Amino acid sequence: MALYTIENEAVRVTVSEHASEIHSFFDKTSKIEYMWQGDPSYWAGRNPTLFPMVGSTWNKEVVIDGQIYHMGNHGFCRNSDFTCIKHSEDEIVMQLKDSEETLAQYPFHFELTVSYVLKGKSLQISYLINNNNERVMPFNFGLHPAFNCPLTNEYSFADYKIETNHSECFQLMGKTVYEGNEYKLEHSVLEKTLIITSPSSNEFRLKDGSHSLLVKAEGYPWVAFWSGKNNAPFVCIEPWHSHADFSEVRVPFEEREGTLKLQPHQQFQTEYSITIE
Repeated sequence: MALYTIENEAVRVTVSEHASEIHSFFDKTSKIEYMWQGDPSYWAGRNPTLFPMVGSTWNKEVVIDGQIYHMGNHGFCRNSDFTCIKHSEDEIVMQLKDSEETLAQYPFHFELTVSYVLKGKSLQISYLINNNNERVMPFNFGLHPAFNCPLTNEYSFADYKIETNHSECFQLMGKTVYEGNEYKLEHSVLEKTLIITSPSSNEFRLKDGSHSLLVKAEGYPWVAFWSGKNNAPFVCIEPWHSHADFSEVRVPFEEREGTLKLQPHQQFQTEYSITIE
């Protein structure tokens, strides 16, 4: 699968057509790779786009117009091949359109366009979803970027913390684990999914004593943090619209909590950014 690169004097970014995933965000000065490299012994993913599903339902089935569909955890984008429709010195644009394969899982015509723009040490990532139907299109949407943690041999996973720009309530399975704006990473907690509901913050910083990476996202009702099992050397910072079922939920897809509803031939736009500090 083709890889595309954008770079400047400070950093280099590489994006794959498969899943439109960032394969590398490399600091040329420090020689540090910030993105998780998808080691399958821990987790083969990297930073999938979660569409048209975030997580999965309690029974792995999605009900649309009274019909049952199966689309897998986090939807089909993570397994789809995008097409690069633009590549310049500082921008990569990827696109996914509906196909026979997607229609078998999700009965709507759509276009999903992902743009990556490099400005200094900041990567701006924007999403545009077109509803190409004569009816309302319900969908979930979320982000799942994973970062190396630790970034260097100088620190261990336990030396890292997530810093927010406002005090937040971090919860695990509905129970509060931490309240404040500096959560110290714990493998035993992050092998599950730690969640902030209705965050006041729009800045989520991963930092040790020397290095810092900022994820900036606004307007997402949930932000989750996850690191997988077996003391995996990465951490995900995940802004979400909607979420997996936390318990048995028997409602049609369009009634799931957080589901977005896009009017016929309208567009939905959102964005976030990753900055090496």
